[in-house]
Amino acid sequence: MTVRQDFEEFLSEIYLKKIYTEHIVYSPAQGIDNLNQKQFNKILDDQIEIISRKTLNGTYKFTKYKLKLISKGKGKVPREISIPTIRDRIALKALCNFLIDRYDGTIHFDIPQVLIKNLKNATMSGRYNAFIKLDVASYYPSIKHKELKLRLGRKIRNPEIKEFIEKAIKTATVIKSFKHDKENSEGIPQGLSISNILAAIYLINIDKTLSALSEVKYFRYVDDILILCDERDVKTITQKVILLFKKIGLTIHDPEKVPEKSVVGKIGDEFSYLGYLFKGPLTSARTNSVLKLKESIVSIFSGYKHSKIKSKKFLEWRLNLRITGCIFQNKSKGWLFFFSEMNDESLLHELDHYVVILMTRFRVTIQPKKFVRSYFQIKHHKYRTKYVPNFDKYDLKMMKKVLVEYFNKSIKHLTDQEIEYEFKKRIDRQVRDLLTDVMDFGY
Repeated sequence: MTVRQDFEEFLSEIYLKKIYTEHIVYSPAQGIDNLNQKQFNKILDDQIEIISRKTLNGTYKFTKYKLKLISKGKGKVPREISIPTIRDRIALKALCNFLIDRYDGTIHFDIPQVLIKNLKNATMSGRYNAFIKLDVASYYPSIKHKELKLRLGRKIRNPEIKEFIEKAIKTATVIKSFKHDKENSEGIPQGLSISNILAAIYLINIDKTLSALSEVKYFRYVDDILILCDERDVKTITQKVILLFKKIGLTIHDPEKVPEKSVVGKIGDEFSYLGYLFKGPLTSARTNSVLKLKESIVSIFSGYKHSKIKSKKFLEWRLNLRITGCIFQNKSKGWLFFFSEMNDESLLHELDHYVVILMTRFRVTIQPKKFVRSYFQIKHHKYRTKYVPNFDKYDLKMMKKVLVEYFNKSIKHLTDQEIEYEFKKRIDRQVRDLLTDVMDFGY
């Protein structure tokens, strides 16, 4: 199959409709046109036809992305997120899937837990006695469009497809749309479904070069780089990496000049990576990661306290979901799933005790699930456990129970299809809350 034929398949009306029903329909996000799902659903077929026809004849235009600012903490510049319209999200998701398919075997997207597992094994192997942790400055905003086009040209020679990708990354991100808004001339907008795959394509050559070095073990997750090596080679390797990134217009924080961003040390020294904390044989969650989880648990109790209904059932259900995480849309979600590679059992007991303290403070008598048990279920019985909910396996009867008992939703006049929609919409909303516990790591 040619590149063009492959592209046509991913942008066909049938495939676009599938993307909408599987990935977009439950999301409450609205683009700059303020069109919501209910309104879009009424014009769905027309919009799907427009996406397919105009992308394939080269006339599709993206609507300006809506700017959303996400705080990174006190004194830090907020992260800029670009929110597309619903129609553009369908087109971008199709493009994302096309690129993933095109680069299959060339780019590997390991989830953080796999990287952490491999990192633990490497640190325990005895082959390395030092680490280099490097941070790329303003990674997404600094990506050069010309360099990216060169990378894309090796796998995608079709000019119409390259132009479609270029349109997607040049579209302006704005708070309010004005006629003379300038298009984006540098960087990849963050928050788009294509952002990660394009950023990975940009670093293909560097990843190959550093992974091929026999004397080091190279790890990279988005803009977080960790290299294990011999202590004598630290300076040489660091400068080599800085130079490689500089050649494609990216700046690496030098550990000697910016030690708060990049750092070097000995294996056995305390260091953090992807939210995990490493200290000798101990692998735990970074203090800030634990604090964010605790804050989110407090917010659940506070929500109950200030609720007019004060449903203990809903409180317990939400709390259990925060503790165990879940499986939804074929993906593992939640704090414990993300930190399933830690071996710090004392932290799990601490978290269970923290929940008990909150129950006393808020004067609530419930029987929530346990972090300790959830961790061992995830580690040893992930695909068989009933302790951690798998919402993908819920039948209509179970969906009805959740809607009625926990969400106080009347289902008397709803069709089976409407019940499934209402259930998945609410679960999707709760899962988004779970993601806030680990969103700093792109999970």
